[in-house]
Amino acid sequence: MTTIVNVLAVLGGLLATPHLCRIASFVWLYFLRPSSIRQYLHGPQDSTYAVVTGATDGIGKATAAELLRNGFNVILHGRNETKMKKVVEELRARVPERKDADVRYFIADASAGGQDFAKLVEPYRDLHVTLVYHNVGGGDMSGQRLDERTEENIHSLVNLNALFPLFLNRALLPQLRRSAKSGPVLVNFVGSVAGDIAPPRLAVYAAGKGFLESLTRGLDNDEQFFDGPTGVRYCYLAVAAVHSDNHEAPIATSFTTPTCERFAKCILDRAGCGRRRVAPYWVHGMMQYFIREVAGDGVVDKASAEQMQGLITQAKKGI
Repeated sequence: MTTIVNVLAVLGGLLATPHLCRIASFVWLYFLRPSSIRQYLHGPQDSTYAVVTGATDGIGKATAAELLRNGFNVILHGRNETKMKKVVEELRARVPERKDADVRYFIADASAGGQDFAKLVEPYRDLHVTLVYHNVGGGDMSGQRLDERTEENIHSLVNLNALFPLFLNRALLPQLRRSAKSGPVLVNFVGSVAGDIAPPRLAVYAAGKGFLESLTRGLDNDEQFFDGPTGVRYCYLAVAAVHSDNHEAPIATSFTTPTCERFAKCILDRAGCGRRRVAPYWVHGMMQYFIREVAGDGVVDKASAEQMQGLITQAKKGI
């Protein structure tokens, strides 16, 4: 009897070990690990840059402000120059302690094909870029099925969520490898929990985010293990609900839905954590663990369908 008890105790310990390790890793990542964002401030003094796409609203704009607060100069991307100029003025007002920071920008419609990416980045070729946030992206709450969408709409979604970040990264890579000679460089693709659960009516958007996650792993492997390491690393930021007024159906701020400003702080706090996929906000991390590891597909699919119905209805009513 004692032998059986001992065997069961050992077996229970072995089964519990992975879960205990996950809990310890979670606590370290979100509550104990000090921020290492400043390890990316290297190279010539006061001349380190970060690139943020989709920076005129929401998470992108808030991330740009946090980067300025942490000592980076920024190169921002937006679609509308008039709006971008206002954002630059707003950022300078929000971060007055960095009034002498260099804030530059480029304009491109990320949903349109045929971009000359070499031309877009040419004015910044000589700058020391150590951080990139491919934040641009988005879906819609039209509620259309795939066969109800026009080819133009589908192409724009694919360009916005997959091809624009892919080809912009391609244009930046030689410059990033050069910057990595003096210290670490990190490229972040801003993803979405939609890439995990593929909600109805968001199939193309979700596929774009799934593409970015695979791209993150492939590019990180390229830079580490094939004629490497080069010093350039990649991370996929798994994002759930974040409150932003520019969404078609904005979700109210809550424990599970942080403001863009709070979320941007979380993004920078997770920089350099060594993971190729990370949920910047700890609550999102718990939610995604439940979705990916605990709940079955049936439960997740039904819940996401119900939520999408509510969001589409809200968007159509203009709430």
